[in-house]
Amino acid sequence: MSVVPRIARIIPQGTITRPETGLPVIARLRWANGEDVDVAAVAIAWTRVAVEIRWLHGTESRTDWIAAADVRRHLADPPADTDRPPTSRGQIRKNRW
Repeated sequence: MSVVPRIARIIPQGTITRPETGLPVIARLRWANGEDVDVAAVAIAWTRVAVEIRWLHGTESRTDWIAAADVRRHLADPPADTDRPPTSRGQIRKNRW
């Protein structure tokens, strides 16, 4: 029997969104011994408070629900400024508040 990693998990609540393909992310795993580790993962589903990730533990592929605050997007090659569409604003407006 394989060893199950002891990480902080969360129970998803609310509507679960499942895209056709997962999104690459960096997930912070909070281990039971108090150590926090960032791992490369794929977000395969999410709610407002939780994200289901697929990640590797050794050679084993695992899926776990973790807190959404512990997940951030990972962009290997961010788009260049020239690839972004032009803005329709001619000037920067300051907010009134």
